[in-house]
Amino acid sequence: MTRRRFGDEELIGLLEQAQLAGAKARPLPRRHLGKATLTLLIALRLYVILAIPVVAYAFIHALSLGAK
Repeated sequence: MTRRRFGDEELIGLLEQAQLAGAKARPLPRRHLGKATLTLLIALRLYVILAIPVVAYAFIHALSLGAK
């Protein structure tokens, strides 16, 4: 006799409403990231921080050209 394996979606469908609400209410623990991932996330933050003024300048400059 072979046992059927259920996927995550099927298992969630088998839960009762209260069980599902309880499972969703439980917080997940923080994930520990490696040095490479942390470095990548810091670089992405720096890129966004530097890109915001450039985009704002381009937007304001385009508005001033359109007003002429």
